[in-house]
Amino acid sequence: MGTKNQNKDCVVHVCISCRPAGTARGFDEERPGYKLYKALKSSIAESDLVDSVDVRSAECLSVCRRPCGIAMSAGDSWVYLFGDQEHTHSVAEIVECLSLYVNTSDGYLSRLQRPKGMRGSILGRVPPKGVSNASL
Repeated sequence: MGTKNQNKDCVVHVCISCRPAGTARGFDEERPGYKLYKALKSSIAESDLVDSVDVRSAECLSVCRRPCGIAMSAGDSWVYLFGDQEHTHSVAEIVECLSLYVNTSDGYLSRLQRPKGMRGSILGRVPPKGVSNASL
């Protein structure tokens, strides 16, 4: 659906307040969300995506029933929201998904294009402003 576009300014937000059920609210560096943020930031810094993906913390993405949450967006591209990510085993698939995402013209990724672990963890996908159902 898209063509290569490495010049995108892609942002991936990671919910740093994501926590197991029953854990008190508030920021804590031991929270799984914060650990995911740190692991993903480090992995992107060491990858070929370092110049095209900005990893940012988000205070809350409101996916509390499906922690840990991430959101990816870029310019006039589709926006994705994922839950169920873990710092211990999701980082490689998130990086793979981001690599696919930045190499499309519009950010559109079908379910089968996304890494296996990110197919069932999607919580939502929002089309760019100018996309109508007829154009898909």
